[in-house]
Amino acid sequence: MTIKLFSQLATVGLVLSSGALLQGCDAYENIRRAMGKSPAVYDTSAPTLPSDLGPRPRILIFSKTNGFRHSEAIAAAQTSVEAIAKENGWTVFSSENAAIFNDQQLAQFDVIFGNNCTGDNWSEDQRAAFKRYIDTGGGFVGVHGAAGTRFEFWDWYQQDLLKGRFIGHPLFPQIQTATVNMENRDHPATEHFSASWEHQDEWYSFGNNPRDDGATVLATLDETSYSPKALGDDLRMGDHPIIWSHCIGDNGRVFYSALGHEAATYQRPEHTQMLSGALSWAMGLEGSCP
Repeated sequence: MTIKLFSQLATVGLVLSSGALLQGCDAYENIRRAMGKSPAVYDTSAPTLPSDLGPRPRILIFSKTNGFRHSEAIAAAQTSVEAIAKENGWTVFSSENAAIFNDQQLAQFDVIFGNNCTGDNWSEDQRAAFKRYIDTGGGFVGVHGAAGTRFEFWDWYQQDLLKGRFIGHPLFPQIQTATVNMENRDHPATEHFSASWEHQDEWYSFGNNPRDDGATVLATLDETSYSPKALGDDLRMGDHPIIWSHCIGDNGRVFYSALGHEAATYQRPEHTQMLSGALSWAMGLEGSCP
């Protein structure tokens, strides 16, 4: 499948489904961003943090997109994490301004929640600050679109931090029900799941296997339970991790789940419990860093 063909077909589908010219134009620009055809926009002026940011631990919810924007999922994930934080007495600050990625401001947070933050969002200085934050013990929890960028833009983020290079997802149908098999239920994020369960989502495939790159695989996708094809391309991985975690640098903790294309996912109690456990682990509140 060529990028040009994917772009054309996806754009046509979104325009036809919108029923309105304006929505069609928005969809076209969204696809251009997804393909890396629109120039990245970098932030240069950092946001002002409240003088009384709130008690620790603190979560930075980051949802900037220079790639495809999952608008409904971003809003739903925001609501979910805010509710989790309120229940646990944690502080939340949200931003789509990547200039917050500087040493002084990142130091105010215990974990970054990558809320479907697709695309090339960080300048060189912001990249360096992000990497220092993780390498010195910061946490990162990413969901779905946080790894959902097809074009390559930053090896450290895509390979070292996330350990998953997105290559595509099924089309026609795009959203399918599949079986998730739990591989590790000792992690605080996955201890509540049953051995296997059904879920409806947009199923990501990756060009590398996070397991081979040192990640602890927590759940895999049963590729016989759905159709992993897109316009003739076979997206099967064989061994198909879908949720994983790993440690990096000086006790930096990273968790990623490919679930969450649809807003409804963030309303499922088991998904909320997963995010709560993932955030707690990434902040070093429970669980170990092997």
